[in-house]
Amino acid sequence: MTDRGEAVENEQGWAWECDPSRLWVLGDMSPEHQTLVSTIMDGLVDLASMGIDPKSGSLYEDPEPMRLWTYEDERLMVWYQTISHRSRVYLKRVNL
Repeated sequence: MTDRGEAVENEQGWAWECDPSRLWVLGDMSPEHQTLVSTIMDGLVDLASMGIDPKSGSLYEDPEPMRLWTYEDERLMVWYQTISHRSRVYLKRVNL
C-alpha cells in the first residue's frame, strides 16, 4: 500500500481532495484520524478509477452522478462526491 494522501494521483490519474478545504473538512483532527481518513479516501479513489462505487456498483450507470455518498465503518463516517470527468473524489465531511 502506498501513502498517497490528498491530491496525489494514482496510476490512473485519480486523486481525492478536501472540499472546500482541508482545514474546513478535517480541522484539528488528530494525526491518527487523518491517517485513517486518508487510507479510506485512497481506497475510494482506487475504486472510482475502476468505475466502481462501493454502494451502487458502476459509476457509469448512476442516475444521479453528482450526489453525495457516505462510507462508514466502526470508527468514522465520510461524506464524499465522485466527479468522473475530473478524476476526483471530493471529501466533504467526516464524523468520528
